[in-house]
Amino acid sequence: MNTQKCRICSSDNCHVIYDGPIRSGGVGSEFVDGYTYRRCEACTFVFIDPVPKDLDDYYESERYRLQFHYGKEVEEMQALYDQEQNVRVSRIGIENMRNKTVVDFGAGAGLFLDSIKGVAKKTVAVEPSGAYQEHLKARGHLSYRYADELREASVIAEVATSFDVIEHIYDVNQFVKGIYETLADGGAFYVSMPQENDIVRLLCPDQYESFFYQTAHLNYFNAKTIEIVLMKARFQEIKIAYLHKYDMRNVVQWAQHGKPGESDAPMLDEHFHAIYRQEIERLEIASHLFVIAIK
Repeated sequence: MNTQKCRICSSDNCHVIYDGPIRSGGVGSEFVDGYTYRRCEACTFVFIDPVPKDLDDYYESERYRLQFHYGKEVEEMQALYDQEQNVRVSRIGIENMRNKTVVDFGAGAGLFLDSIKGVAKKTVAVEPSGAYQEHLKARGHLSYRYADELREASVIAEVATSFDVIEHIYDVNQFVKGIYETLADGGAFYVSMPQENDIVRLLCPDQYESFFYQTAHLNYFNAKTIEIVLMKARFQEIKIAYLHKYDMRNVVQWAQHGKPGESDAPMLDEHFHAIYRQEIERLEIASHLFVIAIK
């Protein structure tokens, strides 16, 4: 598969910005060679080259869960990631989901949908992994593998969400177009993803690059790129915001040791860390973009 042409805007003016080892799985996994990352000079999209093989099977089977989450069961995923749902719910606002049909694209084990089950009129998961289908249904969510199945079932989303998913998608334009087509007029799409202008990457590029890039992340975005994607899908109102998931200890760890971990910095309390995250978001060098788009 030739990926040297940009998958967002089709420009062939794309050059290599990274050529070296990248992560093959979760934290602590081995590093692999044979991949580069290219940047499109036209739209600034950054993408892996070549694209790993058998992507559909990778996400539909247990392979991704085993490789990046080390086979963690749902209860372990809840313990690790439940707190992230607090931020997502807060960013969106309960009032914007009450009595509405909310569809989460790339729902995984359904942690976000669980957090709004008593608020939304209907909670719907779109999740290709067969490992989670029965669990999602048992939790009271409607569940489909792909957006086209959603449309065939005539499910209309009033709110669509997708968190830390779009970086895994080969055909980004088609993915976002599919979400647009499932939304009611005036419906809102909330999407978050890692951004390439991460503070740790800016401060510690030599140590961080090979960890930052990973085989499961086919794409990296900045504000310009994701806005182009959303505009191509015909979203009308787009608001770009930033979300930093880590506190000061993360950047101290990388600066001191050049590897992942949690630095012991006892002089820094939770109030300090909260202000730090706010400032990193204000400076637009946060770990993630958090974007709202209205149909």
